[in-house]
Amino acid sequence: MSLKKNVIANFSGGVWSALMGIAFVPFYIRLMGAESYGLIGVFFSIQTMLAVLDLGLSQTLGREMARLSVDRKNAQLMVDTARTLEIIYWVVAIGVVALIAIFSDFIAYRWLNPELLSRKTLQEALWVVAIVVGLRWPVALYMGGLNGLQRQVDVNIISAVFATLQGAGAIAVLWYFEPTVRAFFMWQALIALLQVVVFKIVLWKNLRSDLNGKFYWPLLKNLWRFAAGMTATSLLSTVLMQMDKILLSKLLSLSEFGYYTFAASVAAVISRLVGPIFTAYYPRFVELVSKGDQPELIKTYHKGCQILAITIIPFTLTLAFFSKEVLQLWVRDSNIVEHSFLLVSLLVIGNALNGLMNMPYAIQLAFGWIRLGVYVNIFTVIVLAPAIYFSTLRWGAIGAAVVWMVLNSFYFIICIQIMHRHLLKTEMRRWYVNDVGKILVGSLIVTGISRIMIGTGYSDILKIIIILGVMGAATTIAAVSADSLRYGNKLIQYLRCRQ
Repeated sequence: MSLKKNVIANFSGGVWSALMGIAFVPFYIRLMGAESYGLIGVFFSIQTMLAVLDLGLSQTLGREMARLSVDRKNAQLMVDTARTLEIIYWVVAIGVVALIAIFSDFIAYRWLNPELLSRKTLQEALWVVAIVVGLRWPVALYMGGLNGLQRQVDVNIISAVFATLQGAGAIAVLWYFEPTVRAFFMWQALIALLQVVVFKIVLWKNLRSDLNGKFYWPLLKNLWRFAAGMTATSLLSTVLMQMDKILLSKLLSLSEFGYYTFAASVAAVISRLVGPIFTAYYPRFVELVSKGDQPELIKTYHKGCQILAITIIPFTLTLAFFSKEVLQLWVRDSNIVEHSFLLVSLLVIGNALNGLMNMPYAIQLAFGWIRLGVYVNIFTVIVLAPAIYFSTLRWGAIGAAVVWMVLNSFYFIICIQIMHRHLLKTEMRRWYVNDVGKILVGSLIVTGISRIMIGTGYSDILKIIIILGVMGAATTIAAVSADSLRYGNKLIQYLRCRQ
């Protein structure tokens, strides 16, 4: 499967999944209430936090499938690797279900701050959450294996179908049967069961069906260093990504936390746009590193960085500058808008800064160099918790959003420099200026001037036209900037050769 097709497939699937992930949120809040949606936010946080028990296995399987698939002689080793990691993953999944069930009493009766929902209702919902998380757990492993095999079209078709079932199906259940959080989670459990079965079948169909995989302990001896490093990185990254939600679920009322969760889900669209591009390029990086093809690696790296910047920068700036208008057009609920629009602006900027660093991070993984992420995340975790705690006490949810934006600004400035000096020593300036800087400046000029010139009082139709026009213009400017930079570099190289 070509890199271009994988990028298109991943992007299409990511956009659709993102749309399904946020399109129905206002309806969830209207049907169940902000407090029930706050519990859904707790569910997402639990699912993300427990992802650290992945132990780096999904990334490891993807990396091994990409590395081993270069040579057909590795067919048996690929099957054994998949089977070994699959068995470990399912054992951990059972442990995850038990862990959530054990702590459901503490979460329902001692941690959350409900105003309308009963404690018993919370606990019962958390029992179903345990089943949902356990069933969704192995999906990450199967997706990692398929991505490593570069079967990303299959992954995105399946993901898009189940994202639609999760979102649209939940609305149907809440509307026609029972508008409760328990009904919501029961539907999610059913879809999670179907999803994990389908992904399992597809992965093993793409491996050698005539070979029997077996649990092979010696494989773990070769993989444990990378897996352990990925576990440490994943643990720290998850803590950083979820620290705000963990603390806010305790410091805020469940309804206030529901509004923050809504804003975070809108801002998370950036991650949905980044993920498909990262997934397409990462196996290619691994392949080029394995071959030792440094010139092609550098060329592919910068192309991926520019595609990523063109994808997320115009969208981010449009949403950041026009968050209130976008939410007014979408949710049509002034209460939700007033509680969320500033949070959306701050969180989406933080997510964009984080997203732009995904290509450099993919390079680190391809080289197997993960110490930078571990050390930086350790330092940040130490600083982040007290920063969020005190800023939330002083300024509420807005304070936590500001901390998230500042944190990713630090990453953007410091970590990128360290990574390039270690792995791609001559490419740092090109990344800051060509891959990100000029694309950012061009888009910022378009969206900034548009925000200054556009006032209020427009009809809904005109607002839609204006916002889409601004985003389209910013995207065009970003793309033109990238193309002009590429042709400019070729011209400079030509002139140097002529001298």
